Amino acid sequence: MQWHRLRWRAEALFKATCTVLASLVLAGCAAPSQTLQPTACARLQWLGSTTIARDEPVAGATTGGISGLDYDAQRGDYVAISDDRSAHGPARWMRLRIGQVPTGSRAGPNPWHAEVTEVHPLRDAEGQALRPRHAAAPGQPVPDPEAIRLLPGGGLVWTEEGDLGRGFGPSLIRADGQGRQHARWFYPFKDEAGVPGVRSNFGFEGLAVTPDGHQAWVALEAPLRQDGPRASGSSAGAPVRISLADLADGRLLRQLAYQPDAAPATLWAPLRRREVNGISEILLDGPGHLLVLERSYSPGHGFGARLYRIALDAPDTLAQPSLARAPQPVAAKELIADLSTIQRGRLDNMEAMAWGPALPDGRRLLVFASDDNFNPAQANQVLITAYLPPERCAP
Repeated sequence: MQWHRLRWRAEALFKATCTVLASLVLAGCAAPSQTLQPTACARLQWLGSTTIARDEPVAGATTGGISGLDYDAQRGDYVAISDDRSAHGPARWMRLRIGQVPTGSRAGPNPWHAEVTEVHPLRDAEGQALRPRHAAAPGQPVPDPEAIRLLPGGGLVWTEEGDLGRGFGPSLIRADGQGRQHARWFYPFKDEAGVPGVRSNFGFEGLAVTPDGHQAWVALEAPLRQDGPRASGSSAGAPVRISLADLADGRLLRQLAYQPDAAPATLWAPLRRREVNGISEILLDGPGHLLVLERSYSPGHGFGARLYRIALDAPDTLAQPSLARAPQPVAAKELIADLSTIQRGRLDNMEAMAWGPALPDGRRLLVFASDDNFNPAQANQVLITAYLPPERCAP
């Protein structure tokens, strides 16, 4: 999801206003301190963090907008996708090297380093680079990439949020190892009157592929319009749909409802419409669970992110045209961690999440990356953690 610079200008105005207010108001402008205790035994341990430089373009494309991440066990590196709509270079996926810096080569205390090593354009079925809106022919879909996963048999699958103004809902794309499209399926999620229910810029944000590569879970960022309001500072809003798709023909097989948290509340009324919280990524955790990353933004608070674990045995909501008219049980979720208490320093716009290799003690690397929106006030942040699942926790 692209976060427009207006949000940052508004936040700058908010902070400037706070500076000249009386001390009572100053106390209210700061983000309240929170001590969150996970409700599951699973936990994260901070191992390090770093940023990816955007100064030097790679293959003619500016580094940035990282919205999806996945680990390539065969090569020992990562693939990532940018949510650039072909504005700062062709819509593209990349390869990243993320690793520890040898002790003798470290310029400071940070033991981790990340860099882009390859850039590849996303291509249509004819092998052509995807065109931006101003260059696309009428009726031609334009890119808005958000998530990427490698397929075990080779190739890629990625999602994009759609372009409702041009009549395209969010889509799931299957591609070969070079990024050339093999199949593309659109999901307008129409209501009972046939009107697409996806909110603009709140389409598919999360993607998780099953180990056999035959199916994929796709998560919307926010509720469908027919399901109810999205999260705000005063309400958690309506449930968000997470659907299981067949990667052979794109059919949706089942679906569950997920209830996100409310967004942090801003104290300045004119900016309350900028409060956002929703799903930014998902990841399979064994055969029966998903990790769900909720990303929030609120003026005066900045970005936040919380990691939850849910079971996949929640009731199937696929046949329900409206969760507002026929409420359904939502998936029970367990808090794993508030990333703002894991990351040492300011947390950026966390949109990507991927498993890394297993650690010698049985834990597993869990890597997060942020989307800088090509904004100089933000960063391509990479957070490296160790994940301990509930069954490995001491009683």
